[in-house]
Amino acid sequence: MDENSKYLELFFEEADEHLQSLNEQVLELEKHPEQSEIVDVMFRSAHTIKGMAATMGFDTMAKLTHNMENVFDLLKTDAIQADEKSIALIFDCLDTLSELVEDLREENNIERDISTLIDQLNAVVNGESEAIVEATEEADEEFNLNLHKLDDSDVQVIENAKESGFNAFRLAVKVDEDSSMKNARVFLVMSKLEQAGDVLYVEPATEVLENEEFGDVFKLVFLSKSDEETVKNLALDNSEIEAVLIETITDAQELMNTTLPAVVNPKEIAVVEKELVKVDTSETKKSSSKAPQKQAMNQSVRVDIDKLDTFMNLVSELVIYRTQLEDFSTQLQSTGLNEPLEQVARISSELQELVLKIRMQPVSAVMSRFPRMVRDLANDLNKEFELIIEGEDTELDRTVVSELGEPLIHLIRNAADHGIEMPSKRLELGKPAKGQIKITAYQEGNRVVLTVSDDGKGVNPAAIKESADRKGIPTEGLSDKELQQLILHAGFSTAQEVTSISGRGVGMDVVKQKINMLGGTIEIDSVVNRGTIFKVNLPLTLSIIQSLLIKVGEETFAMPLGIVQKIIKPEIEEIIQVHNREVYLFEEVALPVIRLNEIFDIPAIEEDNLHLILVNQGDKQYALAVDDILRQQEIAIKKLGTELSMMKKYLGATIMGNGGIIMILDIATICRETSQETNYEL
Repeated sequence: MDENSKYLELFFEEADEHLQSLNEQVLELEKHPEQSEIVDVMFRSAHTIKGMAATMGFDTMAKLTHNMENVFDLLKTDAIQADEKSIALIFDCLDTLSELVEDLREENNIERDISTLIDQLNAVVNGESEAIVEATEEADEEFNLNLHKLDDSDVQVIENAKESGFNAFRLAVKVDEDSSMKNARVFLVMSKLEQAGDVLYVEPATEVLENEEFGDVFKLVFLSKSDEETVKNLALDNSEIEAVLIETITDAQELMNTTLPAVVNPKEIAVVEKELVKVDTSETKKSSSKAPQKQAMNQSVRVDIDKLDTFMNLVSELVIYRTQLEDFSTQLQSTGLNEPLEQVARISSELQELVLKIRMQPVSAVMSRFPRMVRDLANDLNKEFELIIEGEDTELDRTVVSELGEPLIHLIRNAADHGIEMPSKRLELGKPAKGQIKITAYQEGNRVVLTVSDDGKGVNPAAIKESADRKGIPTEGLSDKELQQLILHAGFSTAQEVTSISGRGVGMDVVKQKINMLGGTIEIDSVVNRGTIFKVNLPLTLSIIQSLLIKVGEETFAMPLGIVQKIIKPEIEEIIQVHNREVYLFEEVALPVIRLNEIFDIPAIEEDNLHLILVNQGDKQYALAVDDILRQQEIAIKKLGTELSMMKKYLGATIMGNGGIIMILDIATICRETSQETNYEL
């Protein structure tokens, strides 16, 4: 990867992050227009995007963002209000910026016309000419040599420096209003000055300067043996510097007496902790040591997901060979190997735990885009929605999280269009005019459950049957619940007309395919006029799991340990026959018995050694009959590949310590298919 590609990838990551932040902040501003600090956050994100775009040479993005900042300035000073019109305009700009980023990402050489947006932004700005003039006058008032917070230690340093032959100056520097990177100009000026002396004091604070929240003017106290004219020229000799005011400090104590009180935001007016001038006096050294400069460091790094995959695969291989070593040690009965093997086992377990933690990511990474989407859906459909998100800190494998966006978007759009009724209809039904869409996430064993629910009209089995009959889909003998599952069928739709949201019969089948591809399942629970719940079960991680090794006949299988509730060795008579189906009574609940030897057509060994493994699948329980329980073991999952994709009853395979291959059972699929074949409902 060349240098430009590296910078481009960094640009995309930063741009995506700041655009997402802007969308979230604009939504907050729409709800709380009186909170000006929200505009501060918006301004920082927009300014960062503008600076990055200008640096990379993406002029269209830089120009659009610069004009957005003009509107943000007016919002910040209350010259305009965060009303429906201004919010809609900002959202239009953000959408265009996202499109520009995607064009660059996809290398589409499309010239997008932003002139209409620029005109609309300028119209907002020009419509507030009086406010702009006032703001300009206020800014001009700031272009002076008044300092706000000079303390005793600064005065002492100035006096000591003057005794050692240094001159002390106070400067006010004005950066061009149209400068695309004002923070860079500030530090270029300071760097140029420090070639001839030392900057003792600067306002506003470093953080404010770095985030470009200071307008156009910054001020400083400078110590040097150069004269006033030389110092002024050093400051002016930088691009995009409009003007410089300078004055030689003759009486430092008088300067202290005339320092203005800090009447504005203390965040914006503070003393920067700089290294003081190197004057050979004990007082100066004491002063400079009073306020050591603190350096903030970013404690996180971005890692390419392919590298994480490679890391995980290597750890998986380590787990396999560790198991082999343990088997050899047992066979050789060598006590000398026990201690080093224990250490290897400990280190490999810690390494495995670490890589799993690194791979985990909260589902909030994909949910953060939904509030904006639901807002837009409400406007498009003329409906009212309340979006509730719970459990967004629940963590999943990064590979799963990165693929979750598309299916969840389809489920939300389905809830908005098909589920929630029009406000007038909801009022007729005695419901609140505002519909509710709720997304929840929680961990259940070794899986994560995501639900997307609404309080709308629900999925009507009769409408499903009618639509299915029109499309030639067989519905004979299907229960209401099975009819509801048909909405996941490819090309199926109950919409009477095609809209921009739905009606083409695509979307829900994509959801099912994507969830299945991730090793998960999706269930529908719906009640007419009460609402619908889509329940998605996903594996917590796709690579290494705790498993239970079982015997079915002479064959050994593995199954995820996280779904196991209990293991029972029943008496033969405790398994009873009900309606051509075996059940086991556990805590007064009849659990369907699934004999795995029948599922895989493997002869059973001994009937009297039968074990029942009670497993949870969503809100249902099943009893799996196996011939023996071997042990618990940590295993690395290896995918079967496209050639064996038709083998739906397996999650994958694993390699044991002796080199043998064991299949990992997909218990969810086995339970679901068995229930459908026997038409058994709990």
